[in-house]
Amino acid sequence: MNRLLLTILLAITTLWALPAHAASPYEESLKQLAEGVVSNAVKAKRERLAVLDFTDAKGTVTAIGQFLAEELSTQILVAGELKVIDRTMVSSTLRKFQVTRLEPAQAKAVKRAAKAVRADVFVIGGYLESPDGFRVTVKLLSPGTVQSLGATRGTIPKSGPLGELIKEANKPPVVKIDTAAKSVPPPGLGFHRNEYYQLVVTALHKRDTQITADLTIENITSRDVKVLCLPQNTMLEDDHGAQWKLEAETNREGLCMRGIELSPREKDRVVLTFSAPPDAEGNQFIFRYHERAPRRDARFSIGGLKVESAGASPTTPDAVPPPSN
Repeated sequence: MNRLLLTILLAITTLWALPAHAASPYEESLKQLAEGVVSNAVKAKRERLAVLDFTDAKGTVTAIGQFLAEELSTQILVAGELKVIDRTMVSSTLRKFQVTRLEPAQAKAVKRAAKAVRADVFVIGGYLESPDGFRVTVKLLSPGTVQSLGATRGTIPKSGPLGELIKEANKPPVVKIDTAAKSVPPPGLGFHRNEYYQLVVTALHKRDTQITADLTIENITSRDVKVLCLPQNTMLEDDHGAQWKLEAETNREGLCMRGIELSPREKDRVVLTFSAPPDAEGNQFIFRYHERAPRRDARFSIGGLKVESAGASPTTPDAVPPPSN
């Protein structure tokens, strides 16, 4: 009887000694990353964090980057020392103040956006994929100077919820074959389509030493998209090799100056005006486009574009109202 009682007491003591829940490697890595962020924020005497979507090695926001930012935000909230502002509100406020990147050149706009959401520090992150997981670097930026207040690094293993997300992302997409859409291109002179938008050149009008290109751009995603081009490298090239370039005075608003913002499935019209080089005679063109957003430094061309007969040209760019945010 005494031996049985002793055995029971030893079993109870062992159970009490065990932790109630052994954290997984995924949870432990995320916790350590959050602790580093909290420590840096406390040292800098900052309390309200605005966490942005994380980016990959190319600087692109991805589903994994959004997931990591959300997981880190939740872990910081669990710690209970700091406040984390809703990421959707932060994102929309940055768009409202036309903040495309957190950098000193946009310090004034960044400061106004931070004031609007009452954030005293921005948290940005990037990740690199490696065989053992995602190597994450998180930085704290001051809204006033857009300078670093500290950084922390960690490796998040490809397990737990992150592992499930990766499996889902790697599943082959379900392709619905639309024979009508596949065989019939959009109406116009030519088009380009990528994962974010479709751009169609609907018409070219030539008058004296200028050509106006009438375009439509459609957001084909389920998220807001900003489309912006680099004016120096966006041009028309005629069949003699001459380059017709954009000029600031004839393209004051829109696509290549401030960009246009499109809601999901929204379509908008854009007019670009190109000026002729000396002795230009071409009537057939290649539209060369250099993209700044949503893809950084992407380029594409649309060839075989013919000028319509001279006459009434489309509405000039100055008369086109800037797209609504």
